[in-house]
Amino acid sequence: MLDFRKRMRSSARRNQSRVALALDLVGPHENRVSKAIGLLNDLVDKVACVKINQHLILPFGLQGLRELLQICNRKDVPVIADLKLNDVESTNLEAVDTLYKMGVDAVIANPFVGFDEGLGKVIERSRGIGKGVLLLVYMSHRGAKEGYDMKVDRKSLWRIFAQRVRSWNADGAIVSAKSPYRIREVRRMLLEDQLILTPGVGYQGGDAKKALDAGADMVIVGRSVIDSPKPGRALEEFRLLAQVP
Repeated sequence: MLDFRKRMRSSARRNQSRVALALDLVGPHENRVSKAIGLLNDLVDKVACVKINQHLILPFGLQGLRELLQICNRKDVPVIADLKLNDVESTNLEAVDTLYKMGVDAVIANPFVGFDEGLGKVIERSRGIGKGVLLLVYMSHRGAKEGYDMKVDRKSLWRIFAQRVRSWNADGAIVSAKSPYRIREVRRMLLEDQLILTPGVGYQGGDAKKALDAGADMVIVGRSVIDSPKPGRALEEFRLLAQVP
């Protein structure tokens, strides 16, 4: 059984892509799942992984996303649930057990909640069955600095979170593409095989090439592809920028 980190890199090599496709669909709820499935049928062989969040999970639940998850599972393209887990241990474990049972491969969690009775057993259980936990280190919206740049004992919170990725042996970090400097610093702090996925590319102004050159492993792309009149062409542009070395 490959661990999550190896599965992610294997998928990237197989599909010659370091793009994580974010299915952050908006618009009429009755159209979202069918649109997501249509996008996946066209693009699943051209991405390293797929990210789903509350845009789909909240209105439809995992049962309603069964076909979407099966498409990814059949192609061995990992699915990441972007729920930013931030609760007590029992609730976090219930969440990941349900997600994994339904075919999700990894979850994004908030390290602020802590290790003991927070995320420690979540990470341990996930790694034991080849699943993944990615920790939120720096977000891509303008207000991110109001939280992640706060100082604790003269150290920025995002640096503390990056250290937790390493010391907790999480599978990787989420770091904004709009801050290549932070990506570079986080890369320096992590273990060699820990992943960096970077959101904020394209629509939010992040530069995919700069993020990857700074040390990101994959770029998370959503609206620039899924809202494009030609999603395949839009994805290919990012795919060329994010070629697998």
